[in-house]
Amino acid sequence: MELNNTTIQDIAKFSLCEHRDGTRLSVNVWAEIRKECLLISGQDLGDVVQEHFSDSDYEYWYAFDVENTKLLFTKLSEQNPELDNAAVLSEKFSGLDGCRNLRDFCKQFDIQYNFSSHI
Repeated sequence: MELNNTTIQDIAKFSLCEHRDGTRLSVNVWAEIRKECLLISGQDLGDVVQEHFSDSDYEYWYAFDVENTKLLFTKLSEQNPELDNAAVLSEKFSGLDGCRNLRDFCKQFDIQYNFSSHI
């Protein structure tokens, strides 16, 4: 598949998820594009995180290189041609299931990313 040669425009960091459930769970996920590379970062806090990781703070990142950022937006625009890049990210990958939806979408279209996390 030949990828669109259009430059992916930078997008300032914006929120994909802001969820609060008292002290049980707080989830924050952001997306941004810098130098044609998508970065989705998140931080989960609270008692639920403590129960699973023995620490109340879990941070994680999905980093896409230029080629895979373009592939991701090519596939997203095929399904949602009327939306700009920020809007389509919000449409497809916002909320508590957003990161799981992102992983599933990338797997479906063989889109590669680097995942890292810190507890």
